[in-house]
Amino acid sequence: MIALLLALAALVSPQPAREAPARTSAAGGAVVVARPRVTRRFIPLTQQRRRDTAAYARRHYGLDTTTVTPHVIVEHWTQTDSVDATYYIFAPNVPDAELHERPGTCSQFVIARSGRIFQLTPVTFLCRHTVGLNWAAIGIEHVGFSDGEVLGNRAQMDASLRLTRWLRCTYEIPVRDVIGHAESLSSPFHRERVASLRQQTHDDFQPTAMNRYRERLRAAGDCPRPPARLRGTQAAPGRTGPS
Repeated sequence: MIALLLALAALVSPQPAREAPARTSAAGGAVVVARPRVTRRFIPLTQQRRRDTAAYARRHYGLDTTTVTPHVIVEHWTQTDSVDATYYIFAPNVPDAELHERPGTCSQFVIARSGRIFQLTPVTFLCRHTVGLNWAAIGIEHVGFSDGEVLGNRAQMDASLRLTRWLRCTYEIPVRDVIGHAESLSSPFHRERVASLRQQTHDDFQPTAMNRYRERLRAAGDCPRPPARLRGTQAAPGRTGPS
């Protein structure tokens, strides 16, 4: 009986981010990090929103696209108290309260205080979450009101590290390019055609907080490499990536 109870306890015990296993993809045999459990709750991506997104990309980046080329992962906190509140800010395609332009703001992911991960758009849909980086960045929101609140929530942080590790390994993004919103202006991928917005940033996830976050991310483990016989035979996964 004791052995049975110990076995059951092992099955239900939460696993830390460092133990996220690698697996072999069916597509090409490359070793990748296992995708964490994600609940899809997509915001409406109407034709009008797609047109507004394309116009935004032309206006701010000189690009004719609605797709992200992932080079950066930006960590945010929501300044809301729930996933629902965040969803209903992002879902309407209306001018935002700060910069007054369309499309409406969004991030690709939001993580609840419980650690549950929600996906709000396809991974590479161009969302407005970080001025100057939206063309190159995947945004991850964390429900909460401060760096310390999020960093101190173990369930939320473990989920964040699992998601970020999966994304960075899938898209071959170095740890140094996992940044907080407050670090956006120092990113080598920052570009902004509108002069009045070139110094625009926010204060979520300051460098001190992100140094701690990146330490934890490094401790979660390096990205597994494909077998030697496969290296150099495949494109980086993603610059088209999973949805």
